[in-house]
Amino acid sequence: MRKENLRVAEQKKLEIDPKYLSILGFTSFLPTKKSQYDKYEIIDKNAQATQQQKQETEIVEIHNLEQHSTQKDLDNNAENVSVEPSHRHTKTHVTTTPFNGTKSNFSIVTYVQDGQAPSAILLSQHVAAKFPNEYLLIYDLGLSEEESRALNTYCNSSKCSVIGYDLSVFPSYVSDQRMHAYRPIVIKDALMRSKSILFAENYMRIRGSSRELYELHSKVMVSGVLGWNTPTAVSTRTHPKMFDYFQTDADDFYFLRMVDLDTILFTDSLFVTEKIMLPWIKCALTLECLDPIGAQSNGCKYNKKPQYRYSGCHGYDTSAFNIVLGLTWHLDDTKYSMPSDMYDIFYKETLEQATKILENRRRNSSETSEHPFTEP
Repeated sequence: MRKENLRVAEQKKLEIDPKYLSILGFTSFLPTKKSQYDKYEIIDKNAQATQQQKQETEIVEIHNLEQHSTQKDLDNNAENVSVEPSHRHTKTHVTTTPFNGTKSNFSIVTYVQDGQAPSAILLSQHVAAKFPNEYLLIYDLGLSEEESRALNTYCNSSKCSVIGYDLSVFPSYVSDQRMHAYRPIVIKDALMRSKSILFAENYMRIRGSSRELYELHSKVMVSGVLGWNTPTAVSTRTHPKMFDYFQTDADDFYFLRMVDLDTILFTDSLFVTEKIMLPWIKCALTLECLDPIGAQSNGCKYNKKPQYRYSGCHGYDTSAFNIVLGLTWHLDDTKYSMPSDMYDIFYKETLEQATKILENRRRNSSETSEHPFTEP
C-alpha cells in the first residue's frame, strides 16, 4: 500500500510542455537531450530564424502609427478621438513581442480584460499625474475594439504602452478569471521588458509619493520579491491537494501569512526566474495543481478552529505563489513581505467607481491632458 501511495505522489509533478517554456522565455530550462520534445526544438529554431525580422517590421509599423496619431490625440477630447490602437495588430505571444530588447529600469505593470477599460484608463491617468517619470505597461487580455481604442487614446505616450497579449496559445482555462492563471504569465513577460516591476491590479491606486516608491524599489532589489502579507494563513486559503504538487505538507504552512497579489514587486534575476517564476508558472499551467478537484473560490468559512484550517475557499494562483515563497525562504515571510496594515500606501478604486468618474468627466468636458485622479 505504501508503494502505491508513493507512486501516486511521484505522479504529482510540475511538468509542462516545453513549448510554453519557450514562449515565456525560460530558454535555459528547455530540454537539451534528443527526446519526444524534438519537434519543439525544431519549432524554436525556426522561430529564432524569423523572430528578428518580425520584430523589426512590427516596431516600424507601431512607430508609424504612433507618429500619425500623436498630434491628433492632442487636439481632441478623449470622447471625440478615434485612434486605431497601435498594438491591436501585434497581439501575439512573447516570441514575437514588439519590445526591442532594451529593458527599462522600473515599470508599473497591470492587465485589463473585457469590460475593465475604465479602471485601466484611470490608472494610466493616475500614474501619469503622480509618477510622470515611471513607465506603465498595460496588458490587453481581450478588450473589445471600442475599449481598446479608448484605452490607447489615454495611454499613448512614451511612458505608457498597451501590450496586446494572446492567451489562446495556452490551455483554455488560462483565461478563466476565477483562477487567474494569466497573472504569473503577465508578470513573467513584464520581467523580460523591465529590470524590476511593481505589479498592480488595474483597480489599485498609489497613495504614496515617488520617494516611497523608490524606497520599495530599493527593498525589492535585495529580496527579489516584495509583497504585503495578510493575517490569513496560507493553509487557510489553499486546497490541501495543491501542496502535493510541491512535495510538501499543508501543516508546514499553518503559521505562514499569505501574501496578497493586488500589488507586489519583482526584480528580474536568475534567482527569481528559477526559484519563483518557474515553479509558479508550472503550477499555473498544470490544471490539477492550480485547480484541484473540489476547489472553489467562494464559500470561505473563516470561523473554523483552529483558524489555520482550510476554509473551503481556494486562492488558485495566489495559493501557488505563496507555497513557492514559503518553500524558497524556508517559511520566513519577513524575507519577502511586510504587514499590509503597517505600510498602507495603496488603495482600491472599484470598476463601478471608475466608470462613474469617467462619465462625470465626459459630461464636464474635462480634458485628458490634465490627467486628473482621485484619492479617498
